[in-house]
Amino acid sequence: MFINAKLIYFTLHWISIMFLLPIGYLAVMIRYRGWLRGQSQIWKLLFLRTNEWTVFLSVFSVIWFVAAIALGFYFVMSRLYWNRKLADNIPEDDEVIVRIYERVCEKLDIQPDSILLNRNVVIDTPCISGWIHPQVILPERDYTEEELEVIFFHELSHFKHNDLRYKALITLVVIIHCFNPAVYYLFRMINLWSEYMADVSALEASDSIHHAKSYFMHIVYLIPDGRKKQVDNIFVSTLSKSKKMIDRRVDFMKKYQKMKSASKIVTAALAAVFVFASATTAYASGMTVADLHNVVYQKTENFTNAVDETAVGRAVVAEDGMVEYHCKIDDLNREGLQVVSTPDQDIVAMAAGVHYSFDWQVEPNTRYVSGPFSLKTTQKMNVCTNVTPGNKVYYMGIMDHQGNAYYVRGTGALAHNFNIPESTSYRVFVQNDHTDGTVLHATGYFVYDNK
Repeated sequence: MFINAKLIYFTLHWISIMFLLPIGYLAVMIRYRGWLRGQSQIWKLLFLRTNEWTVFLSVFSVIWFVAAIALGFYFVMSRLYWNRKLADNIPEDDEVIVRIYERVCEKLDIQPDSILLNRNVVIDTPCISGWIHPQVILPERDYTEEELEVIFFHELSHFKHNDLRYKALITLVVIIHCFNPAVYYLFRMINLWSEYMADVSALEASDSIHHAKSYFMHIVYLIPDGRKKQVDNIFVSTLSKSKKMIDRRVDFMKKYQKMKSASKIVTAALAAVFVFASATTAYASGMTVADLHNVVYQKTENFTNAVDETAVGRAVVAEDGMVEYHCKIDDLNREGLQVVSTPDQDIVAMAAGVHYSFDWQVEPNTRYVSGPFSLKTTQKMNVCTNVTPGNKVYYMGIMDHQGNAYYVRGTGALAHNFNIPESTSYRVFVQNDHTDGTVLHATGYFVYDNK
């Protein structure tokens, strides 16, 4: 079956609206009005207990009114608290970030001027806020291009689906039906399914539906440690309200990929069952980042063979949490790619291993390769690089004499421990795939032990 997030999310919204309309009450009254007229004993009993029912309903009404006012006051104070934080917003003026933002808006068919892009030194996780005047807010930190794309695709998907307005609606439902446990369950489901739908929309719009592992790993890195009160309210949609929610979203994406080919009729029939079933799994709280990386790896294991990064045959999450790609070195070749072998200089032999430093000017569409080193499976190769310009993506990795490549992708400074899968000779490489004239200045070193 194909789980259609949009259909289920629409159903949840419709249920919210039904809580505000007394249609069910009217249907019951119309259905039983004639029947009750003929039941004189029931009417007699109700008449005799009129005073008791009046007192009970009066007390209950007062309690409900006080609870609703208290809950409404809590939401108002939360809003004022959040507005104080938004006072620190400043418009984003980085041209690179604005250009990426506009590109993502174009892919999602959103007018960039319809939603503001701001920075904030107080808020510590990317989010979208505002029912009437929405804005995407970035914390004050540096981002890679991939991280910015994940943030913008996810948060703008929330904007496109009107998630914050629906949250306002369900907030009104919670205030009115504050004694009904069902509305709290509904509120939780709307929050969860808004994230499911945002993930699906973000991955499909960015043509990355088979790159879900990398997408979720970026989200993990962008979530600050611990729950933060400033993003745990109804006025905001973030990458994730808590780390434990990532587990559910990854699990849903697995189901989504497996069931994408079935008919929508089956989805409609099973939608309600799936909504209730999805809420039964218990997830441990207080998960550390390391634990979460392990969960993401296990949950997205089926993504490994489906990853379709440029020239990637397989991807795994390494021990240090980085996504490591495995392929044939020929798969990284581009038309006109130049390969430059560097002389073995600045090699320092130590008792613990070998240290090799390098300083390469990597021309466009060029791969710089070190000399060969014989390594065994009991060893590891630690490679550290710092590349400028710091906003340009490059490949850093190792390759063996049989043509197998193991590498990571990123910008700026990268450091990674490569396990040695087979005892043979290896070379370290840095590849510049840019064809726009960008020259990468790569400095760094690699070390391997003498085990």
